[in-house]
This record gives sequence, structure tokens and C-alpha cells, in this order.
Amino acid sequence: MSRIKGYKDECYIRGNVPMTKREIRILTIALLEVKDNDIVVDIGAGTGGLTMEAAYATPKGKVYAVETKPEAIQLIKENARQFGCDHIQLIEGRAPEALKNIETPVDKVIIGGTGGKMEDIFVWSHQAMVTGGRIVANFVTLENAAEAMAFMKKYFIEAELIQVAISRGDAIGGLTLLRAANPIFIITGKKG
Repeated sequence: MSRIKGYKDECYIRGNVPMTKREIRILTIALLEVKDNDIVVDIGAGTGGLTMEAAYATPKGKVYAVETKPEAIQLIKENARQFGCDHIQLIEGRAPEALKNIETPVDKVIIGGTGGKMEDIFVWSHQAMVTGGRIVANFVTLENAAEAMAFMKKYFIEAELIQVAISRGDAIGGLTLLRAANPIFIITGKKG
């Protein structure tokens, strides 16, 4: 079972870069089945929300955060300092080209962004991953989820898709109003 911290969203240093919400981070790390000494790659790391959770889950391992946007890169650095994560290696660049800077094999892969190179990223993930390794891809659009599901079935086994809708309670006039967050598609697979 994965060690999960579940850092609150407000614990992160944030800018204008989208961040995976707490509940999705927790579910993603659980579905990855991260172990203490795993090597995890977070592709399209954004603010580093999933990177920090992966770092907590794998204290004896290593986490690679792959990101191309300058503001996001700065936020990953700041959040890594804030959370005391010294076993994160930031890879600056666009996947899949930047992935050549990662030592392989890896145990787990998180896909949060593909920059239009989805199949290439799935191919790299399959080639770089140990047998039995797990992959999780998160998407907000139906089209990207459908494309990712096709690639997951092509390159991995035990492909599953779930759609998660989270609502959070917000106090209004002494009552509680539920505010819905965007639904997220979470696609998982395993290297056979």
C-alpha cells in the first residue's frame, strides 16, 4: 500500500499554473501503488502537486518531474524546497525529447500533460518501465481520455478508466453549498 500524505491544496506555492486537486492526487498515488524505493516519473508536472505526493510516497526512491513551462518549473523548485523533497530531479524540457535524460528502468509513470505527443510518451513509458510497473494518466477532456485509453490498451495491460467528480462543501449563509470541481478522467495500466 502506498504512503499517502494528502497535502492540502493551500500548502502549495501556486501561480497561474493549473494544479491537480488534493483528492485526485491522493487517488493517483494510490492507483500507482507507489512503494518506498520506486523510481517515479511525473510527465507534465505543473506546480509539482503529484511530484510532491510521489516524493512522500517513495522516501528511498527518486522522483523525476518533467516540465517545459518556465513558471511551472519555478513552482516545482519552490514546492520541492517547501516540502523538503531532496530526492526530486527536475527535468526541464518537452516530453518525449526530455525523457532521454532519465535513468531507466523506472517503476511508475504519471502522465499529466502530453503537449500533443501522447503516443510517443506512452511508447517511452512502456520501453522505460520495469515489468509490473504501473502508469496513471489524468485528463480533463473526453477526447484526450479516449485517445489515452486507446494507447493504454495498446501498450499496457489491465487498462482501466474511471471518471471522478469531486464536490467540496462551501459555507454560505450558515448552510453548506457543494461546489463541483471539473470531472477528471483517470486511466491506469500495468506493464505486462
